[in-house]
Amino acid sequence: MSPQLGVILLLLAFLSAIYALIASLISTRKDNPALVESARNATLAIWPLLTFASLLLIGLLIRGVFGVEYVWNVTDLAMPTYLKITALWGGQAGSLLFWSWLMSTFAAGAMLRNWRRERNLMPHFIAASMGTLAFFILLVLFWENPFASFYQSPSGEVQAYLFGPLGALSDLTASYIRFAERLPGLLGVIVGGVKPLAAPRGAFPVNPPNGNGLNPLLRHPGMIIHPPLLYLGFVGFVIPYSFGMAALATGQLSDSWIRSTRRWTLVAWLFLSLGLIMGGWWAYDVLGWGGYWGWDPVENAAFMPWLTGTAFLHSVMIQEKRGMLKRWNMVLIILTYLQVVLGTFATRSGFVSSVHSFAQSAIGPLFFLFLVGAIVISVSLLVRRWEDLAAEHQLDSLLSRETIFLLQNLVFVSLNVAIFIGTYWPVFTELLAEFTPSVERSSVGPGYYERVTAPLFALMLLLMGVAPLIAWKRASLRRLGRALLWPTVLTLVLLGGLFGLGVHRPGVLVGYGLAILVALVTLLEYHRGAMARVRSHGENYLAALRTLFGRNRRRYGGYMIHLGVVIMAIGVIASNVSQLETQQAVAAGQTITLGKYVLEYEGLERFVATDGRSVMRAQTVVYHNGREVARLRPRIDNYPSGQPMSIPGTYTNLLGDDFYVLLVSWEPVGLSSATFKVYYNPLVNWIWGGGFIFMLGTLVAAWPDFGEERSAAPYPGRSRPVPAAGR
Repeated sequence: MSPQLGVILLLLAFLSAIYALIASLISTRKDNPALVESARNATLAIWPLLTFASLLLIGLLIRGVFGVEYVWNVTDLAMPTYLKITALWGGQAGSLLFWSWLMSTFAAGAMLRNWRRERNLMPHFIAASMGTLAFFILLVLFWENPFASFYQSPSGEVQAYLFGPLGALSDLTASYIRFAERLPGLLGVIVGGVKPLAAPRGAFPVNPPNGNGLNPLLRHPGMIIHPPLLYLGFVGFVIPYSFGMAALATGQLSDSWIRSTRRWTLVAWLFLSLGLIMGGWWAYDVLGWGGYWGWDPVENAAFMPWLTGTAFLHSVMIQEKRGMLKRWNMVLIILTYLQVVLGTFATRSGFVSSVHSFAQSAIGPLFFLFLVGAIVISVSLLVRRWEDLAAEHQLDSLLSRETIFLLQNLVFVSLNVAIFIGTYWPVFTELLAEFTPSVERSSVGPGYYERVTAPLFALMLLLMGVAPLIAWKRASLRRLGRALLWPTVLTLVLLGGLFGLGVHRPGVLVGYGLAILVALVTLLEYHRGAMARVRSHGENYLAALRTLFGRNRRRYGGYMIHLGVVIMAIGVIASNVSQLETQQAVAAGQTITLGKYVLEYEGLERFVATDGRSVMRAQTVVYHNGREVARLRPRIDNYPSGQPMSIPGTYTNLLGDDFYVLLVSWEPVGLSSATFKVYYNPLVNWIWGGGFIFMLGTLVAAWPDFGEERSAAPYPGRSRPVPAAGR
């Protein structure tokens, strides 16, 4: 397997993307269907090229071809095969290739799924999507090439490893390498797809005996799943954005483009949501601080497009139902796309400081230029069509589902603005300091986010609870009061029970109360719908519920998403306001008491694992109310690279509470004493359980209705509307 073949594949993919971009733009001016078909074929051809390149890199990673710089950086001989495969996204160069491959997959899927129904939008869709993809392949090909190889000198021997039927290309590949090595400096690096290391020449042989190994923090099951989910979410939002730009460019501004991309948007939103949840689980299980969300800049960079994407999903229902908020929806999808690019830029440029970001890279300025270009093009198209995006109807009443959805949108955008300010506050102050010496660079901590966002999250929960009870166009205040009566009474009763159990803080009671109210309203909606079918069709209760989901998946899947959010909210509130923690040094046989739990320290053991890790592991016993409930073994792994990683020991009870133990340090002589940090995190597992329900609800809402697909209009134009949630 030759790394140079990977460079050739990337070059062909880049040329295909550029051709598709240019051909699609020319076709819009010359009205040439053959040219559009050609651009479509070029778009489809990129997927196998990048698929082959990705498989080639995975093969190099598995075989341990350490003469390739990326392979040396992220793998070593002791790593298991599954980690070598996931190392594809374990570093910057590989993750950009993976990002590009996912983008080509989504673009090819859109070509196959939407080609006939949205034929008039396709030229501009190809231009927008291929412009994005060409930029990322450009980065991979010329700046962050994962096939770049070590070399000692321009005249040194470089061997190409080809396999099977590709062996016939060996002479061509060798000639290509020799040609590239004769070119001076940067030109040789770009054309040859190789780049010298920062280390002195000759510091590495052409084929190093072993690799540097993957960052220990990335050797966790959560990191096998978390980055691909985030990338799928980021990449997925490029599809609705590209259709939105096509609608602006062509002037076809009905809700046809929204209906065509509804499921693309839902899929992207699902993956981004799961990526955020899995990221929290990884942080909780690996970073060793007893929490799951630290308002880190890179966490925020992934959360911000989720907020605008969620607002978009809610407001498009109003456009489909009433022909309203067309301008607002276009602004939201543009903001979501721009924040995807900004978040990727922040992660990979060193623009903000984060424990999650990649090292500083030369691609930062390129990302910035691309972001500016995307802003200029998007805003120009939006301004050009602003008048054409006027709403078909106005609000009939302030008390209507349209108003509630609009208020929810304002909450999501307000959260976005508040988090944006906090995330990039160090950048703002640093820029001010350049011109005003009296200004010092500063940053904000978790306290800022908690104070600013808590009221907005509370308002969001309230609106979630009220929305299902309010009719479209105009609602009755009296009817709303009757619908809220029993859920409110039950909520107050349950809050009284919580008060009796010792929950006395007003803010906490408000948070629990809102979550309980939303849950009761949602469950009551399920019950009302099922009972209506029981009375009218004579079905049994379970069959009626199943029919509800089958007949209106979007509505009842959305309710399931609300239930997942409520369960997660309860877990977040409980684990934050009721968390207990302590840090103590104890000798063997001594104990640490935290709440109703007692941790007894028995001793330490040191050993070397098969992969070369030096492991220090503590033996502890956990007692609850005097009864032994678990034996935990928190440990610290020291890898050959010198990077340590703390692995907590956790005990989970039936309520979903965690007793969480970290080994902090130990007495080096005799190993007789050790220091532990211990947390009690009530209901923290409700977050992951709520995330599972959240995922199921999104799958229900996004599940394709094949009857709907068959009845859809084959060509652009306003076809029969699909029922929105709550219809």
